[in-house]
Amino acid sequence: MQLITDLFRIESCQPILTETFEHNKRKWEEVDLESEKAFIGDGYFHMVNSSSHSWNYYKIKTNLKQGQHFAIETSIELEKTADAYGHFGLVWGFDKDRNYLNRFTLSADGKRALVMHFEKDHHRIIHRFQNRKFPKVNTKKPIRFSIFKLEAYYHFFINKRKVYMAHESFFCAKGPYAGYYIEPELSMKSNFFQVKKIGVRNLEVITGLQMLMSE
Repeated sequence: MQLITDLFRIESCQPILTETFEHNKRKWEEVDLESEKAFIGDGYFHMVNSSSHSWNYYKIKTNLKQGQHFAIETSIELEKTADAYGHFGLVWGFDKDRNYLNRFTLSADGKRALVMHFEKDHHRIIHRFQNRKFPKVNTKKPIRFSIFKLEAYYHFFINKRKVYMAHESFFCAKGPYAGYYIEPELSMKSNFFQVKKIGVRNLEVITGLQMLMSE
């Protein structure tokens, strides 16, 4: 077990993808079906899941590389909730085949944040973490989801409040794709999606154990 994490300094934070949905140059998937709608308009990416059993996702290639420090942030407005139990939020860390994904989501009632590494269609859940202890989120207002990958840890924030932290070994890192996640009978829109590459430098520190060994 790692008891002491490395200390580091953030030296740079460079946006490598900033999406404001004024157009669809990046070719987000657009769908017009009875059970699913996704389209860009009025400066938003609109996503509607009218099915009763299938979750949907909408992805984009981020050009992130394995082992890279990064941040993924978005703003989501929940427009429709059927029973206030479904989840919505982000997926990341998967390849084009989408065999395994990571998700960071919030329940539509604003009470439960969920972080998960799972096989597609949820046939197998590899790791699952749920946080019910943070203050209820007002889902009638825009919600900011933030994921920071620094050194060996992921840090998860909702509206700039930290809700979870976990080691990278609990998640898949098979590809550079990231995007949105939406469960049945929910409708949402987003006007902002950004990916940043973070540069860090380890700091040289002398621990108490090192001092004892040098005596």
